[in-house]
Amino acid sequence: MRARLGPVKRVRWLLNVVPRTARAFLPGLARPDDAFAREVLSAAEYELYLAMDRRDRHHGVAVARAVLALAPDAERLVVRAALLHDVGKSIAPYRAWERIAVHLYTPPRGVERRAGRWTEIGDRLDDAWRRHRDHAERGAALIRDAGGDHGVADIVARHHRADALRDPRVALIARADEGR
Repeated sequence: MRARLGPVKRVRWLLNVVPRTARAFLPGLARPDDAFAREVLSAAEYELYLAMDRRDRHHGVAVARAVLALAPDAERLVVRAALLHDVGKSIAPYRAWERIAVHLYTPPRGVERRAGRWTEIGDRLDDAWRRHRDHAERGAALIRDAGGDHGVADIVARHHRADALRDPRVALIARADEGR
């Protein structure tokens, strides 16, 4: 668990762990609303969305709907960024245990080689940590390269950066993402 969670955020995080853990092991439990995404995203962005794991699509839709619940008049650009905020994770599949491990803890840059020093499992964990840590920037590049909206890409690139929370669009996605 992240070290600086207050009591309310800790409860939200714990309530989120059970269904996310279940979906990690049983991907069929994820029910992404692809029709909703198709209505909101451009054609190029929708192709990227479909390349995402169904669990990540489910999560993206949940975050986009939470954005709309928190701000019914949210810019369409923000809803699109919410749907695609984890598209950078689509470059390689996560094993169930990797999904759980990176959700519980991802070390800061430069620390990843500690786990993989001795074992194949450690190497896999290092790769999973790297993918998780770099997914925002990688997702933004995927969106730009596919011909998606650069505004969407910019929000996706910054959605985990603390300094970006001054941007109300990024802050809205971060808030919507908290308990999903």
